[in-house]
Amino acid sequence: MATTSETTVAELTKLLARHDSAPVTAGVPVHEVFADIFPHGLRSGAVYSLRGSMTAALALLAGPSLAGSWCGVVGVPDLGVEAAAEWGVQLDRLALVPRFDPADWTTVIAALAEVTALVVAAPPDRISPGEVSRLLARLRTSGSTLVVLGPWPRAAAELTGQVVEWRGLHQGHGHLSAWRVQLEVTERHRRRQIEFAVPVRP
Repeated sequence: MATTSETTVAELTKLLARHDSAPVTAGVPVHEVFADIFPHGLRSGAVYSLRGSMTAALALLAGPSLAGSWCGVVGVPDLGVEAAAEWGVQLDRLALVPRFDPADWTTVIAALAEVTALVVAAPPDRISPGEVSRLLARLRTSGSTLVVLGPWPRAAAELTGQVVEWRGLHQGHGHLSAWRVQLEVTERHRRRQIEFAVPVRP
């Protein structure tokens, strides 16, 4: 009898095998709002740590998705798919694994890495150094990039997002029209940041 992990991986494999898609190899494209901070895109085969902003995660997914690649999201049951679509994420090329057995996390990520350009994932509470090394090796081989929603050992860069401005609200009154998010990237002791607006649908 198949375990939860085996069932999930088998379903993903069947789903993605029906489509002509493979991870990018030269670098993962980014949405235009990140063009200044990631002029060459995200590094293929790397892991990025992102904290504080699911909006930034959706924007990161939009880059490779708009370029025609499959993407995946793991462990985010309340993902706002409408918000993702507004950023440009192609929902017909988005593999969702809302829940997972913590013991199977690396197996699910490794399976997605074989057929997606970018995976955004909430990590389990604990992961062993051996699992980290094996997953990094799989990512380097496949060329897929992983964005972990939380801390991660040996991350290529740490991304921290926060809302810095709400627009349309004045002294607690009015209609929210947009908000601005600040994203700070720390990479090899170098810090850089950008701000971008997030519109609100009426």
